Amino acid sequence: MATIEFTFNSALGDALERSSARWQRESVEIKVEETQVLAGPGSKAKQPDILICDPLSPPIVIETSFSGADADKDAQARLGERAVCASEPIHTAIPVAIDSQFRKLKRDEIVNALVGGASLSYAVFQRTSDSAETSRNRRWPTSGFISGTVYDLSRLLPAASLPKETIETVADEVASRINDAADLLEAALTDDQQSEVAVRVQQRTPLKGLRTTMVLWLNGMLTQQRLSQQDVRGIPGVDVASGKPIRASELARVWRRILQGNWNSIFEPAVGVLEQVAQYNAGATSKALRALADAVEVVEINRLGLHINVGAELFPKLSDDRKQAAAFYTQPATAELLAGLTISRQDMSDLEWRSADLFRRRKLADLACGTGTLLRAGFRRISSLHEEVGGTFDDAPILHQGAMESGLIGTDISPIAAHLTSSSLAAVGHGEPYGETKIGWVAVGDPDRIGSLEYLKASDVNDLFDIVSGRSTGTGDDEHAIGVEDGGVDWILMNPPYSRTRGGQKAFDIAGLSDDERLSCQNRWGKLTNSDYTNRKAGMGASFIELAHKKVKLDGRIGFVLPLTAALGEVWTKTRRLIEQDFADVLVVAVAAGQALNDDALSADTGMEEMLLAATLRTRSAENPNKAEPKALSLIRCVTLYDAPTRLGEAGEIARAIVAVAASVDQPGTTLPVRIGDDEIGQITALEVDGAGRPWSAVGVKHDSIATLAHELSRGRLRGLGNERYDVPVKMTTIEQLFDVGPTHHLIGHVKGNEPIGAFEFHEITGASDALGKDRALWKANSAAQVSIRTRPTHKGVAPKGVGSDDDRKKMRKLRSTLFYARNMRLTSQKLLTAKTRTDTLGGRAWTSLLHKDHRAQSAFALWANSTLGLIVHWTQGQRTQTGRSTTQIEALKKIPCPQLDSLGGEALDFAADAIGELEALVLLPANQAHADDHRKQIDEAVVRMLGWPEEALEVVSGLRNLWCAEPSVHGNNRKAVKLLKDAGLLSAQG
Repeated sequence: MATIEFTFNSALGDALERSSARWQRESVEIKVEETQVLAGPGSKAKQPDILICDPLSPPIVIETSFSGADADKDAQARLGERAVCASEPIHTAIPVAIDSQFRKLKRDEIVNALVGGASLSYAVFQRTSDSAETSRNRRWPTSGFISGTVYDLSRLLPAASLPKETIETVADEVASRINDAADLLEAALTDDQQSEVAVRVQQRTPLKGLRTTMVLWLNGMLTQQRLSQQDVRGIPGVDVASGKPIRASELARVWRRILQGNWNSIFEPAVGVLEQVAQYNAGATSKALRALADAVEVVEINRLGLHINVGAELFPKLSDDRKQAAAFYTQPATAELLAGLTISRQDMSDLEWRSADLFRRRKLADLACGTGTLLRAGFRRISSLHEEVGGTFDDAPILHQGAMESGLIGTDISPIAAHLTSSSLAAVGHGEPYGETKIGWVAVGDPDRIGSLEYLKASDVNDLFDIVSGRSTGTGDDEHAIGVEDGGVDWILMNPPYSRTRGGQKAFDIAGLSDDERLSCQNRWGKLTNSDYTNRKAGMGASFIELAHKKVKLDGRIGFVLPLTAALGEVWTKTRRLIEQDFADVLVVAVAAGQALNDDALSADTGMEEMLLAATLRTRSAENPNKAEPKALSLIRCVTLYDAPTRLGEAGEIARAIVAVAASVDQPGTTLPVRIGDDEIGQITALEVDGAGRPWSAVGVKHDSIATLAHELSRGRLRGLGNERYDVPVKMTTIEQLFDVGPTHHLIGHVKGNEPIGAFEFHEITGASDALGKDRALWKANSAAQVSIRTRPTHKGVAPKGVGSDDDRKKMRKLRSTLFYARNMRLTSQKLLTAKTRTDTLGGRAWTSLLHKDHRAQSAFALWANSTLGLIVHWTQGQRTQTGRSTTQIEALKKIPCPQLDSLGGEALDFAADAIGELEALVLLPANQAHADDHRKQIDEAVVRMLGWPEEALEVVSGLRNLWCAEPSVHGNNRKAVKLLKDAGLLSAQG
């Protein structure tokens, strides 16, 4: 047995080396069953099955066995041991369960089988802390083994070699060194000097300017170190060990020497500001450089050269504009997941993938590139596929050079961000020089320019290379056109800005722009976008989808990070329609509600739910005479992950698992689990769409049955988990077809003390007598007081001086009603989706009036909307960007499906009028507790009778009610709701 395992280990070591161009090209040692490779008492006699010593990654061990349990045991035992080739302990070990097919093969046959794509079974063990008190071993997946090839394993190894927790600790330490260096200069430079530095690096404040300068210098030092390790001629390493001061003049000479060979985009801005600051105070500059060299040492000691991206990790914390511009930077794991979903081996023939010149013919673009995280992930994905089909280590420099000069296109509104993009892409090369890049920045408001959206009407946009240079410009005011041809890009990866104009915030609230410039940009935005494709109320994210639609090739792929509202919001209807009509192979990935916020968000610091979109362009509608043959799109695949992907390597495996399952989800309503090993990590549901852009209700839904059944219900069909089916006896329509929908609160008026708009000024009602009068309004939601369908007005209106007119007030009075719909439904606290008042009442900010001449139809709708069925239909249409909420704007409210209740017939309508009289005073629980609410169940019973369904239908409604309440976006992790669900056996102890 030992001999057979040794033969396999030797073959696996050989196959791993052949699977990675970098491992072949650089000094990476793969040691197979060698002694003297582990340090410490008694360790030298130990023989790890395979030890990988990579100068740019921590050591990693692979332990193999024909018994999976033995492989696990051996791998876990290696955690914390120390390799002779490195100073830090082993953080990661990979157990490999050897398949029995390899028992009968010779070494060379095993190598050929592995290189040819034979399946391997492996997992990941990680030690998440060096402290004996807090050390914890983590296995992923928790049980079973991942099935993949040697290429999949080689992609996983360097990315998984350090736990996420260690990378974050080191990043924090590096950030601390940057702050120390900036503090040294802040104390030494005058205010005017600091301001001049800020101007040089295009930051608004002196402190931001100093910190950004430190990032530029650190980035230069790390790149210098990388080039030195790659034996680029004449480039010394950074002095990290001596502790001696680093003279700015000497470092500048080294960087100038590097510039003679190339890498201008990295060193040109860094050396320029280095020489400027050194002129101000050479001594303080030297001390700051020493602090940065210490940061380089931290990176080197922890072997994070390929793992820490200065731009991605640090620049987002420094930028002045990202909050205002809603430009949130992509998390590295998100980038890896999106690249894996978007870029596929099926995109080209193996012959094309094998070509070292593929980037001379193929383009990958990010027109909102930030610091380059998505471009870097995309390049790595393409490189790995190139290696998988036979690319060699001789191809690697050619491939990277072609990417830098031709194949990678990136633009951003920040010159520093674009500079860091270029730097991060250069860092994944092999030391080869490159010429002019396609990375640059496009100004906003200079003049009438709105960044990369200029490409909506142009194929070339001049960018200013005064700080981001793919070449030495000398003068600092050179302009260079970056071309992005219509229909010319193979893959587009983007996390666009989400900024939009609403609530006093403007889409172009960008640092340094005047009000006139913002207005000019706003007007230009309107001129550039196609109103058939984009509703600008959705924000810039929708406009960048339109841009991608214009620039991607037919049969090309797009991959986007978007706010979850893109799947559900009414203002995104045009964009969803564009995707449904012109794209195929659509994947929408979201994380189960509440599981992708804060540190686990897809983008840094958004504080909102997001989603990933990947799709293939099949046609360009009527605008393109060379369009492909139209292909009807009948479904999109909605992927719900139970936890957010947060770790590199693992994210790539998740993408691979999703793609493998998605191909089998080919019928509407089909749902299949996504598994890693034996762990179910998510599911994929096929959602039927008709090209109209209706909400994608299955996105982010955790329980597959509720996604399908809710979708059916919104189309008038009540289905059970078996073969039960009960059709609504009248056709389905929309709220705006059934009712006259009242005005927005902006027209009705304002609360005293707020902006004076509308017909009335409202004062809160504090007593019973205040509730009497003709100009009362159901203005706000009050979950404590509004507990029954019959409720009272919350405000009284008066005629304010100088605001509104008698005619305005007369118009508003004509739109009073006794039926109201909640616009901002908090499922975790609010009890009512519709409310009724005794007398005609105005609507308000939270409640919208619904008018119908037949009061019985109003009663029927009040029952329907407050039943489980009405709540579920609302949930399928409302925005779920915050857990436990399902909100709608007026236009979205109008399009919510509902039965044509006024067509039910006199007997059913009379029943509804009688039933509402009996039920309207019942005290209800919050909507998300419907499964435990006997009064809600009475409403459900009334609706079943009103619709003429048999008593058996109540069982179907009950099952649907339980499923819906157990959905995370419904219970919202509310403590009371979760307890009730667990008590009822509807939610496991783990949720």
